[in-house]
Amino acid sequence: MDDFEKLRAAARALTPDQKQQIFADIRDGVLIHPLERQFHVNAEIILEAIHRAPDITQRGVRGLIAELTFVIDIMPKMEAEGWKNDPPIGEQAYDARLKKGNQSIRIQVKTQRRAKGVAMQRRNGFHVVEVQRTRTGTDGEGQATRPYRFDEFDLLAVCMQASTGSWHSFMYIPSKSLKPKRKAPEQINTMQAIPAFGDDGVWSNDLATALGRVNDAVEAAAGDAPMLSFE
Repeated sequence: MDDFEKLRAAARALTPDQKQQIFADIRDGVLIHPLERQFHVNAEIILEAIHRAPDITQRGVRGLIAELTFVIDIMPKMEAEGWKNDPPIGEQAYDARLKKGNQSIRIQVKTQRRAKGVAMQRRNGFHVVEVQRTRTGTDGEGQATRPYRFDEFDLLAVCMQASTGSWHSFMYIPSKSLKPKRKAPEQINTMQAIPAFGDDGVWSNDLATALGRVNDAVEAAAGDAPMLSFE
């Protein structure tokens, strides 16, 4: 073992407090992320800025973390099922896309809604996800562009980190099985209820299962089957 490997072994044997002290001693010469160079500021300042930011800003950061976790850690597991990552080009109404043969499934990633910093929960035990765009606006006909339409994505993936503590915990549902707005049935209702973590036949915590249900949901909708909801 050379001197460098001996140094690494000694560092691994340090206590957490000792490791923190060593890191503080060498911090000026360590680049944690290229964004530090781009912003000309240490990562600690960036993190403190997020920590002090209002809830709406932190909500956006959590959404980005959930989306990145899904794309980097969850989607690659589908390669064994024959699915390939087919990243969207430009700004789309969905965050990710998987392709298998001639089938392409567009996926919108959201995080479960929080209230006062904890996971929102209804009296019946269901959790909640807010399914709409962050930015408000109107189209050329004066219609609100914040709500999603049923034809804009195929599968909703909800990160359940607020409940489970893990960014890798997701619940999935085909968009066609979501509840529509009463006065605008072509639009997805903003607040959707999520059952207990697991599988109830519509929602699932398994991506492969959920992908298989997308076509079933489309066929059910085409046959005027009732939309499933969890009120």
